Amino acid sequence: MNDMFHVPAKKELRPYQARAIAELKASILAGNKRVVLVLPTGGGKTLVASKIVEGALAKGGKVVFTAPMITLIDQTISAFEAEGITDIGAIQASHLRTNHRAPVQVASVQTLDRRDTLPPASVVLVDECHVYSKAVVDWMKAEPDTVFIGLSATPGRAGMADEWHDIVVGTTTRELINLGYLSKFTVYAASSPDMSGVKIVAGDYQAKGAAEVMSESGLVGDILQNYILHGEDRPTLGFAVTVAHAKRMADEFTAAGIQSAYIEARTDSLERRAIQSAFRRGDVRVIWSVRTMTTGVDLPVSGIIDAAPTRSEMLHQQKIGRGLRVNDGTEDLKIWDHAGNTLRLGFVDQLEWTELPSGKRGEKKARREPLPKECGECSYMMEPKVKVCPNCGAERKVPSGFVETAEGELVPLTPEPSSKEYTMKEKQVFYSELLGFCQERGYKPGLAYHKFKEKFGIYPSGRLNSHPKTPSAATRSWFRSRQIAYAKARKKEAVQFGGAA
Repeated sequence: MNDMFHVPAKKELRPYQARAIAELKASILAGNKRVVLVLPTGGGKTLVASKIVEGALAKGGKVVFTAPMITLIDQTISAFEAEGITDIGAIQASHLRTNHRAPVQVASVQTLDRRDTLPPASVVLVDECHVYSKAVVDWMKAEPDTVFIGLSATPGRAGMADEWHDIVVGTTTRELINLGYLSKFTVYAASSPDMSGVKIVAGDYQAKGAAEVMSESGLVGDILQNYILHGEDRPTLGFAVTVAHAKRMADEFTAAGIQSAYIEARTDSLERRAIQSAFRRGDVRVIWSVRTMTTGVDLPVSGIIDAAPTRSEMLHQQKIGRGLRVNDGTEDLKIWDHAGNTLRLGFVDQLEWTELPSGKRGEKKARREPLPKECGECSYMMEPKVKVCPNCGAERKVPSGFVETAEGELVPLTPEPSSKEYTMKEKQVFYSELLGFCQERGYKPGLAYHKFKEKFGIYPSGRLNSHPKTPSAATRSWFRSRQIAYAKARKKEAVQFGGAA
């Protein structure tokens, strides 16, 4: 049969998804009309929603699915159609799919908020229910007998316990990682920025103050240099504090030969799609954003650069969640935390949502788990009780302060071993690779001679031969880091003395 006539089979529910739906039904039968269903990123929220819609339609009901962002309207309609749900209308301005008679309506909460009448429904699915919507809250109060099902990976907004009756945890991030549905991850941290002087607005750091702190080069390592050294050319999402910050980072990465782009709230849908398509093709390696890429994004990401400090566990988990999906070539995730969020809030797989929070925004919450610790040798983030670093094997020492930085490079608290700790074989390999690098680039061999001294503190002895060798990735990265440090020193000198670098 010709592939153009092939209809894809419906997806089967995973065991935890079937369990989640069963527990959701049990809660509703027990009398709870407002139930939050928790499914982490990659848990198959849309598939579960489609099965709930199918069940309601089978009983002759009408369903409304509300979305907090206009960009999710078409995405949800397409996902439902892939599961065989085709009689769908859209409630969003003058959308081409407007059809008030359809039994399933996908609605923008912004549009609902502007309309006097609400669509008839026996079940209302509230996507990203941790995002406050006056229209939804008023709707729940006006129709107490209608079933409302909230969907969220992070139901941590203060006051949700006053709006919803129950919570059902479909699965957790840790369980999905263990089952292989989400990527394993490692976190590397720069020094934690001092946010004590930044004002708190609506429970989180003021953007202007946070941006000023993140601009102080002495507090965090150079993000660009860290990616050059350790990024492995991974497709990466970067999170910045402000639009100006995101644009500057994208410009700096692109200028260094790492094609980058940035997306903000005002980026139109056509440009957004073009950037994401270029990212999938590999033409763009890093996309920078300010919160706009935290929900509704499904890209093949295997690196996260977090340069936006936050006090919000929800936002922390949403950002990292963008890279946890398993894709071909992105079976693991590396996180470079330049904002101190992991040290401040913990690992994302430890942030579980088992009860809905009450209270007001900004209220301080008790810590759930001991916070992770940083390896002083390699900046790897470890479980708090681990004594030996799983990444480099170094024994954990109690630091007297945070990791320091120099020339924009992440520098461990413990200094690099002295030249006496290197074997003659290690020195020979490094010197030969330096010579090979110089040969590739057309540099004079004397440069390798001086770079050897820069690393070991002494010039290469006559016992070392001068045969060039193809440089390893580590030697290439070290050489590039020295070039960056030199260029920055020249630039700083030019600024100080009014010359041109």
